[in-house]
Amino acid sequence: MLALRMLGALFSTMTLAAVFGALVLGAIFFIYGKGLPGYDELASYKPKTISRIYSGQGLIIDEFASERRLFAQAEDIPDLVKAAFISAEDKNFYTHAGYDPAGMASALRDAVRSRGKNLRGASTITQQVMKNFLLDGSRSAERKIKEIILATRIESTLDKEEILELYLNEIFLGQNSYGVVAAAQTYFNKPLEDLQH
Repeated sequence: MLALRMLGALFSTMTLAAVFGALVLGAIFFIYGKGLPGYDELASYKPKTISRIYSGQGLIIDEFASERRLFAQAEDIPDLVKAAFISAEDKNFYTHAGYDPAGMASALRDAVRSRGKNLRGASTITQQVMKNFLLDGSRSAERKIKEIILATRIESTLDKEEILELYLNEIFLGQNSYGVVAAAQTYFNKPLEDLQH
C-alpha cells in the first residue's frame, strides 16, 4: 500500500510540474510575442536591393546600395545552390515548423559534453531569416525566444520555397555580397544560373 501511495504522489508531482512548466513556457511566449511583427508584415517583407543607373544603350553606369544585393526569385535559383545551403545550414528544413527541437537538443548536448568549448548554432533557416530581417544579432535567450515565435509565424504565412528565397537573397556571404546572386558575381564572376555544375 505504501508503494502505491508513493507512486501516486510521484505521479501527482510529475503532473503538477508538467502543467506548471507548460504554463510558465506559455507565459514566456505570450510576453515575448507581444509587439512582434504580424503575419501581414512578414508576408510583405522585401529586402533592400541595389539601385542601378543604366546608359541609353542598357549598360550599367553605376550602382548604389548600402548592401550589395540582387534579388532572385526562388525558381531562378539553381536547385544545386538551394541543396548546398540546406545541407550546410538546416538538413530538416522541409520537415520542421520553423524551429528544430532535435537540432537544439543536439547542440545543447554537444555544448555540455565539451563544457562550452564546442558551441554551434541550432537555428534553422527560418530562424535565421527572422534574426536577419527583424531582430538584432545579440546572443540572448530573449532574442532566441522571439526568433522561435517569429519563425513559427512565418512558417504559417509563407511556404518553404518563399522562406528559402528570402534567406538566399538576404544572407551575407562576404565582400559586401548579400544573397547568392551578388556572391556568384563577386566570387565566380558568373551569373547565378551558371552555378549549376
